[in-house]
Amino acid sequence: MKKRLLESSDLIVLAAIAVVVALVLAWGQQHPIDYTSLDTTGITYPSGTVTEVISEDLEPTPYDSSRLWGSQELRVRINDGELAGQEVEIHNEVNDTHNILCEEGTGVIVRLESQEGLEPYFSIYNYNRGFGLAALLVVFAAFMVAVGRLKGARSLVGLAFAIFLIACFMLPAFYHGYPVIPVTLGVVLAITVSSMTLLNGWSAKTRVAILATLGGVAVAALFYAIFSAVLHVGGYNMEAAEDLIFLRQRADFQVGDVLFTCVLIASLGAVLDMTMGVTSALFEMRQVHPSITQRELFRAGMEMGQDMTGTMCTTLILAFAGGAITTLLSLLTYGTQTFQLLNSDYLTLEVFQSLVGSIAVILAVPLASAFSAWALGGPKGGASR
Repeated sequence: MKKRLLESSDLIVLAAIAVVVALVLAWGQQHPIDYTSLDTTGITYPSGTVTEVISEDLEPTPYDSSRLWGSQELRVRINDGELAGQEVEIHNEVNDTHNILCEEGTGVIVRLESQEGLEPYFSIYNYNRGFGLAALLVVFAAFMVAVGRLKGARSLVGLAFAIFLIACFMLPAFYHGYPVIPVTLGVVLAITVSSMTLLNGWSAKTRVAILATLGGVAVAALFYAIFSAVLHVGGYNMEAAEDLIFLRQRADFQVGDVLFTCVLIASLGAVLDMTMGVTSALFEMRQVHPSITQRELFRAGMEMGQDMTGTMCTTLILAFAGGAITTLLSLLTYGTQTFQLLNSDYLTLEVFQSLVGSIAVILAVPLASAFSAWALGGPKGGASR
């Protein structure tokens, strides 16, 4: 009977996700992306395959013998689009910033500029990485299912749904002038509920984990509000601010609030992990030790969270640091002084996002411990799994 209820619960969750996906797709049809800051009329990017290297003039770069620069004359077969099946000759410049080195059989993306009254102009845009990315995605999914079994498959569904909400609803909603903060909070709520429910059904453990996660996100929002004011940072300090200002001219887009979205979405995954880890452990502990008190449960959750907070915060901060390395190196080559670097918009934003997210992760431990102890009750009572 229990297995049957769980299966029904899974069907309900999947049906709810399907309804949301359908509604978002229908909304997207009614609200298309019809404005861009750059005119791309007449420019397409069909895929192609190099059928012949007609000639090439390449030599090693003076600073790295493994890299070449020069030029190539290529014959490329267009694989899709209006010119599918045709072969064209393309001049390919190979340099430091455009190091697309081709040989026979190389899959490429072609930039095709077609203007009325002019001959089409072809150039090599980049390697065609579609197959490689698809293969990597398949390997990732295979390992998720092989190791996580059914829960791994459910996690994949939850992850796919989260990416769908961000890409197909949140970003277009911002584009059309919807208020950033309410939309972000709604997406965070939907991702939290769907991810947790897919993993454990609508159980007491799930409800506690959802409550603790939302508490952690609320902490992140609170510290964002405080320290964004203290540090004088916001969406206008971000690298893409100038591009977003163009969008503000088209829609009532709130550029200053975009940083709020970045902080919450970046910290959400870590908070989800932390709250579910602590909550699951405490619910299992109650099953093994029915006589354990609420105080002991809370203390156990805090002790388990000590190791988890250290590794989780390190992971979160190093993730931001890894993404900042190339930019920091570039700043150093410009002769940026230490005090200047520490107070720059770029480094301040990186530190701000990583530390606010880490604070949310840290405080998720007492929240998850307290909510779990409260839900499980005293030694003779307790919520069921």
